[in-house]
Amino acid sequence: MKNIRAFEKFAKGKPAKTERNNTCVIYTRVSTREQAEHNMSLDTQRRACETYVRKQGYRIMAYFGGTYESAKTDERIEFNNMLSFVQKSREKISYIVVYSVDRFSRSGANAIYITEQLKLVGISVVSVSQPTDVNTPSGCLQQNIQFIFSEYDNQLRREKTVAGMRDTLLRGGWCFKPPLGYDTVTINGKRKIVSNKSQSVPMEILRAFNAG
Repeated sequence: MKNIRAFEKFAKGKPAKTERNNTCVIYTRVSTREQAEHNMSLDTQRRACETYVRKQGYRIMAYFGGTYESAKTDERIEFNNMLSFVQKSREKISYIVVYSVDRFSRSGANAIYITEQLKLVGISVVSVSQPTDVNTPSGCLQQNIQFIFSEYDNQLRREKTVAGMRDTLLRGGWCFKPPLGYDTVTINGKRKIVSNKSQSVPMEILRAFNAG
């Protein structure tokens, strides 16, 4: 998190800057390329954020995200571009508007750290679908709990995915991209791997997989 380190100087022996105006940025994201290309989540997030911003009377200074970036870590290109912008903007930015806190980050404690550093320079993270008053201790606590639960949900998803992959492999299945020279097809509802013109894996391996 190289960009967020620029905020650390405000945390040592200096009072938090709390001046507010009505400027904001909007950040949207999905986790995978497939989500970005085949569903309407990004459009839904953007419309919801824009509706919220209009009701609050905020001015949108920039949009960030609008693509797929995993939030398991905070080393994300668009995410860091946004942090850099709100830090360096010549006009003070007061709000980062997201659809939900898990769109901002699923990194748990690190997400809490980032939002705390942003608050020190007068920038709040606002979730339009999980409204809390982050200017109060109870609102901050509620948002922090939401960040922790987002990380917990991510860990549960990972655990279920790994368990499913393990089960598939134990049954002789293959849950990864087919090797060079083969394609994946579905025959009678069952996933099969078939050779193509550039076959490079011995046929006995292929027969063993399809027998499973």
